Amino acid sequence: MPQSPEVHLRVSASICGLICFCLAAAPAAAAPITLKDDLGRTVMLERPARRIVTLAPFLTELAFSAGLGSRVVGVSAFSDYPPQARALPQVASAAGVSPERIAALHPDLVLAWSDSLRPEEAERIARLGPAVFVARARRLADVPRLLVDIGTLGGRDTRSLATRYDARLESLRRTYAHRAPLAVFLEIWSRPLTTISGRHFINEALGLCGARNVFADLPGVAPEVSWEELYARDPPVIVGLASAPDAASFRANWRRHPTLSAVRNARLVFAAADALQRPTLRTPEAIAGLCAALDAVRPR
Repeated sequence: MPQSPEVHLRVSASICGLICFCLAAAPAAAAPITLKDDLGRTVMLERPARRIVTLAPFLTELAFSAGLGSRVVGVSAFSDYPPQARALPQVASAAGVSPERIAALHPDLVLAWSDSLRPEEAERIARLGPAVFVARARRLADVPRLLVDIGTLGGRDTRSLATRYDARLESLRRTYAHRAPLAVFLEIWSRPLTTISGRHFINEALGLCGARNVFADLPGVAPEVSWEELYARDPPVIVGLASAPDAASFRANWRRHPTLSAVRNARLVFAAADALQRPTLRTPEAIAGLCAALDAVRPR
């Protein structure tokens, strides 16, 4: 029996409604992700990264902080935080990066550090297939910026974490803003005597604590310092960053120089190194510990 026009209209409307519902319920196709890395290169992913290789310990830590730890399939040597990173295959060390080991892990994203990877090496790895994002981290402000970028590459919104990081640093800045200025020698190695200089986030950390590095004016990043130079500047405080096996050894080493003001007045501070030397989300709390230790020896 032929159906009336009204029935045809009702059936057509029902079909259209079902189609519209299905289209609305279906997930939209993910748009490609495009970012500029710190070498000015355009990095593009067709979808959020699913297999990630990190070529510096701080990048490993930032990837885990961004909620992408389960997607990290390879790391560099000394990637020891969080602890589960220690079990991952290592594809880079102080001797260099192994593109072959990276390729064997089939990553779609490689996070590299500009200080340990030459631009031509980044391009060589990219030719093997993965997108390569090269990061520069020399200022405290680089941490939240990179955290947001890494989150974006993995399809995660990490802006709230970045905001909390900035808020913690601002809190430290306010706390120590009016403390008496404190001159500090920062020792990162003892044989030969080596410090940190220039535009480095460790010097920013000292600034947050109301302190300054007496050798910040030297050229380079990690210059050697002669004993003559150290005695000439005679800093009232000496801070050791993993420059000895432990605090007791650090203090014993410096007691051999009793005429230095910092030694004579027992103003020797031994600080945990990795959280201070690696720019990560742990850095603000590490700086807070450094500030408290400096405040304890600050002349009243």
